[in-house]
Amino acid sequence: MPDTDPVPKKEVRQSYLNKARVDKFRVVVPMPQILRDRDTRNVRSNKYVDKDSINFSIYAINVPAISVDSVDTKFAGQTPRISSFSRTPFEPVEVKYVVDNWYSNYWLLYSWLNLVHDEETGLVNVTKLGSQQLEDYTTNITVVGIDEYNENKIQYDFLRCVPTELGSINYNYQETNEVESTFKFRFHQLKIKII
Repeated sequence: MPDTDPVPKKEVRQSYLNKARVDKFRVVVPMPQILRDRDTRNVRSNKYVDKDSINFSIYAINVPAISVDSVDTKFAGQTPRISSFSRTPFEPVEVKYVVDNWYSNYWLLYSWLNLVHDEETGLVNVTKLGSQQLEDYTTNITVVGIDEYNENKIQYDFLRCVPTELGSINYNYQETNEVESTFKFRFHQLKIKII
């Protein structure tokens, strides 16, 4: 169905020569349901996390390639390629962030990953938190591309995300930079919309 939204009469049209920039984006990583009861900013403990700590320190994220494979079909002495009509599985999304001085964001990600694969049992440990619902361990992560006026222009919704990797930290007496790390997540679906 074609997009029938009318264009507002007072809309300012930009030149097509204006290009999107890689440094103009926002990322929102909500805490999964299973961690929300453990959220606190006031208590520093191995039992609690700070739900907002990760959103302020992300400085890079990649939106994965979207591809639909072709299928070689032999016909009349030729081999035409037609669409497979299915998307290939997405690669994990890598997020780069700066570790805060209290390691709150690193601890949040570690706690989330530890719920999926418990460090003591090697399994999803439902006895600690009492949930067996997959949805409780996942969250929807949103990336918004913005223009030079900080207006939202495109939105990527990664649905039912779960972490799969927490990046390394390299301590070094000869460096004075901030500690940086990464985490990767997989997701069920990617939905994209123009805003």
